[in-house]
Amino acid sequence: GFFVSKKGHIITNYHVIEGCDLNKLNFNGKEYQANTLAVDQINDLAILKANLIPKKVYAIESQDAELLEDIIIAGYPLGQKVSSAIKTSKGSITALAGFGNNFSEFQTDAALNQGNSGGPIMNQKGNVVGVAVANYGKKEGVESFNFGIKSSVLRIFLNTNEIKLFPSNKKEMKKKDLGKLITDATIYLDCLMTGKQIKEILAQEKVSQKAMYSELLKWKNFFL
Repeated sequence: GFFVSKKGHIITNYHVIEGCDLNKLNFNGKEYQANTLAVDQINDLAILKANLIPKKVYAIESQDAELLEDIIIAGYPLGQKVSSAIKTSKGSITALAGFGNNFSEFQTDAALNQGNSGGPIMNQKGNVVGVAVANYGKKEGVESFNFGIKSSVLRIFLNTNEIKLFPSNKKEMKKKDLGKLITDATIYLDCLMTGKQIKEILAQEKVSQKAMYSELLKWKNFFL
């Protein structure tokens, strides 16, 4: 997820927090609970709220990204299996519609894997142009079919829920400043569930949506 207000409002995908008993995040070495304020199941968005003041906050781009526009995706692909450090990938907008002619989304060739869900997709100005939501065709050997929810859809969702947005940045950011924004304003969310809930998700083959792995079953007693 990622911060969009100094009051601790966080954006992520609905499917990231769906069915969670508790959402937690680490910030400045402390663990915080993130409460769900609003969800948009159709567009796969959710607003969470943590009782903290973030160091940095993302601005939302006022205009939707254009075809071939350069973008950056930030997040935690594969969770923390690789490392706990935030990771980025670069690419461009390759189509202005998502899977099945879904015009609330765009397509990108930037790498997007399990664990990227709910993370920010931004331009060189540091403005969020989309929310990472899905990839398609990996099992069939199809690459670069990755999708993001457009900033216009996100802005409507935030405005409807009376979240005051920061004005969009007008100039491109230096790499150092952009890296600082990504590090401080992008967060890793933990979804806590009971062992029973994890088993049900695995049985329903939703493991790919939640970036969970079969070995999580060995932790079932921890969640009970």
